[in-house]
Amino acid sequence: MHMRNQTERHFGARIEFVEGFKFKSQAFEGEALHGAPVITDEPDPVGSNAGPSTPSMLAMAVGHCLSASLVETLRHTGIYVLSLSTEAIAIVVPNDEGNPRIKEIRVTITPVVEKPSGNIARCIAVFENYCTVCQSIRPAIPVHVEVPVVIKSPVAA
Repeated sequence: MHMRNQTERHFGARIEFVEGFKFKSQAFEGEALHGAPVITDEPDPVGSNAGPSTPSMLAMAVGHCLSASLVETLRHTGIYVLSLSTEAIAIVVPNDEGNPRIKEIRVTITPVVEKPSGNIARCIAVFENYCTVCQSIRPAIPVHVEVPVVIKSPVAA
């Protein structure tokens, strides 16, 4: 994310109750809407799994931010990403009072690149520093990241 020469940016969500434990959320920044509304829900047995749960949404935010940070870091060093897949899992456990809490988030990012470069190791070593979401929540929730890089050989013509 870029700060656009601003000292602050205000990202928000407008959330409306639908029914049961379903909510409709609309992301925005200032007056600009970001994307389509999203239906969220609690997992069963409380909710009906009609949309992502809040732990899944947090895992998505962390996974997306880390993925974007890795792509940007690789691009800055001239490494073209052919494809990339990410799996982010929020591990939920009961606390001492029996209430569910996110214990940790595990993220595996698998970029596919065309040619190996010594810069890949350096990119992997530093890209997490640029992830706004990960670095913001890490003091409270451990985030474990793995990056198995796949090298795809160019197809001979």
